[in-house]
Amino acid sequence: MYFLIFVGGVMIALNVQNMFQCVQAAGDDNESLIETCSNIVQGTTEDLMAQYRVNEFPDDIVTHCFVRCLGLKLNLYNDEDGVDLQANWEHLGKADDVNEFITKHRVCLATKNLDTIEDLCDRAYSAFQCLMEDYGVDQNKTNVTS
Repeated sequence: MYFLIFVGGVMIALNVQNMFQCVQAAGDDNESLIETCSNIVQGTTEDLMAQYRVNEFPDDIVTHCFVRCLGLKLNLYNDEDGVDLQANWEHLGKADDVNEFITKHRVCLATKNLDTIEDLCDRAYSAFQCLMEDYGVDQNKTNVTS
């Protein structure tokens, strides 16, 4: 009996350790992505990077291009087709039903009139507005202009 309790405790400890390693790896991946895009996007400051790390994406031209970079690097967005809703659904962990997710976001994207936005960075940021809640972005902190 004690042996089973011990084995159960070890299994729980290993699962918690694996979960922590996955979270840490995701954090490392996020940091790597932030570094990559900050090197690509001109004007990215340490202050902006600090905001990005806590899911705050202010409404400014640098952030617009940064969001575009994130989408391109993660294959969640491209300039020709826009947002890849299937890829975003998978990236978010498939929490909702895929059809509901896609339908909900297609409606939002249609209201953005993305085809009329010529600047690629502005178009990507505008499209991202439809996915903010899903990605845990504080929408109250995205309306800051620089």
